[in-house]
Amino acid sequence: MALEIGEEHTRFVSWAEKNGITINGVAPAKFPGRGMGIVATRDIKAGETLVHVHSKAIISHASPQIFKMPSGRMWSKDLSVHGRLAAYLALRCNDENFEYKAWRDTWPSIREFRQILPIYWSDEAQDLLPHAAKEILTKQQRNIEADFCAVSATCISESEASFPKIDKDLFIYTWMIVNTRCFYWDYLDLPKVSPRLPRMRKDLTADDRYAMCPFMDYFNHTGDEGCVTETNRDGYYVVANQDYQAGTELYASYGTHTNDTLLAEYGFILEDNPHDAITLDHLILPDLTFKQYELLRMDKFLGNYTLSRGSPSPVTCHRTQAALRYLTIPYRRYAAFEAGLDEGTPEEQQIVDRHLVGLLEQYDRVFKTLLEDVEALEDKMGEQRATLKKRWVQIRCLVNQAKWALRDKL
Repeated sequence: MALEIGEEHTRFVSWAEKNGITINGVAPAKFPGRGMGIVATRDIKAGETLVHVHSKAIISHASPQIFKMPSGRMWSKDLSVHGRLAAYLALRCNDENFEYKAWRDTWPSIREFRQILPIYWSDEAQDLLPHAAKEILTKQQRNIEADFCAVSATCISESEASFPKIDKDLFIYTWMIVNTRCFYWDYLDLPKVSPRLPRMRKDLTADDRYAMCPFMDYFNHTGDEGCVTETNRDGYYVVANQDYQAGTELYASYGTHTNDTLLAEYGFILEDNPHDAITLDHLILPDLTFKQYELLRMDKFLGNYTLSRGSPSPVTCHRTQAALRYLTIPYRRYAAFEAGLDEGTPEEQQIVDRHLVGLLEQYDRVFKTLLEDVEALEDKMGEQRATLKKRWVQIRCLVNQAKWALRDKL
């Protein structure tokens, strides 16, 4: 059941409709224990455009206020597009004249982020993150540090009047605001070659295509099919994927993310995520000899070993199968599998499956201790403790389902 939204959200909707954002048949709503979302304000038909964020309302690297520093000089080449957006927000978001102030007033506070985002958690809680989530967290920390160093260097080179020093805590907060609210944008409103593109269009990477779209961040994520997002040179659109009755919550998909990704990047996990998977790197890599490690690296089969939800039982990826074959059967048989010449015999598959069962049993033995360590977290970490416990129970369930399915085959 949706609750009444606060005045800040009402003000933002009014601001949005005056600043290039068309809202049709939907509105923000507050849900007990889950924060904000989007509901249908009337019956909606499949194919209806629900939201249009005009390209002029999108904040991207090509936006005039982002493209250059406040002094008019170019940003350091060492500062990522993500970092430039974060620096812009850090400089302006507390300004009463900030052009996006109405939107800024609806964002989560640093206090709220400290509860849900692992980057703010204590070292003790971070150490209890699943392996995949911990890897994402490490990457976030590394990227934030690199961006902040680039921003700090810019501050030193600029006069205090034209470029005030940015507080690191504020920068981390705005960096995570960008991280939790960015969409992919291909600068469709610009020519193929433009001085305001971070590089030539053919050389754009995924990290160049960050953009922030006011209002679209109200849509909560679903692991299943949700409303469709579309883009053209006029901006972003959200289109109904099916008929909806008035009062129904509407979702959009952030992508086929695992729960570890959702936890590290957005601060939540899904109860039932059809795209969930766990990494097995920490089980497989320690068993490799140096020679095996180097050969798998040269064959581009080193790491990213995953166990995913499947139907009717969990499945391992092709990379995992290749590595397990190299560990358990003669090299020539691994080479045939790696080259795609031979999928292996049933007898070989049994050997591989038996080895995998042993690895999963090894993993299962650590869960009791892990859950005890999670329960031992201080009471002030209650929300973090609950999230970690839920996630480790999900992982244990996936591991056991895979183990039992493999045993039935042996």
